[in-house]
Amino acid sequence: MENIKKKAASCKRFAKRLEHKGLKVTLVTTYFISKSLHRDSSSPSTSIGLEAISDGYDEGGSAQAESIEAYLERFWQIGPRSLCELVEKMNGSGVPVHCIVYDSFLLWALDVAKKFGLVGAAFLTQSCVVDCIYYHVNKGLLKLPLPDNQLLLPGMPPLEPQDMPSFIYHLGSYPAVADMVIKYQFDNIDKADWVLCNTFYELEEEVIISF
Repeated sequence: MENIKKKAASCKRFAKRLEHKGLKVTLVTTYFISKSLHRDSSSPSTSIGLEAISDGYDEGGSAQAESIEAYLERFWQIGPRSLCELVEKMNGSGVPVHCIVYDSFLLWALDVAKKFGLVGAAFLTQSCVVDCIYYHVNKGLLKLPLPDNQLLLPGMPPLEPQDMPSFIYHLGSYPAVADMVIKYQFDNIDKADWVLCNTFYELEEEVIISF
């Protein structure tokens, strides 16, 4: 649950940057997460809209589900339909949607964007280094289980196995989430109109160039 809140916070910060560029932005999250965003709001002057879609657990979020696997399965069933309904509502309200920037984990959001003829932009909310490691695993360039020796990846210094993200180092922990970060978020990313990364360019320049 804490990880979901962190991802929502990343999207909120990005929304503020887009707003600063003069764009009309609506932040969309689940009904449960939207309640905490309302409570935590410290910028009453912002013009960022806040809308919500259903993940199937509107009262308690992922904590309401019997397992993370059950939560993800339910979200994947309910989420696309709920997002379609929201796009239809906004298009009929005089503030039509032109682009959907979506957390890359929610890859079905790209299908919704294409259904309505919208621009779809995948947003990799974790650091570029972490996403680059996941990408190399996804493409089979970094084999699992990890070897005991140092690991050499483009744009990065030599890494020890314990330097890897926990889903890779502790193989088998939280398999549903591991599948999502290692496999599913890259399934259709090549079909997105834009791919955006959460990074500080000067700190990750070599990784970004090699990604």
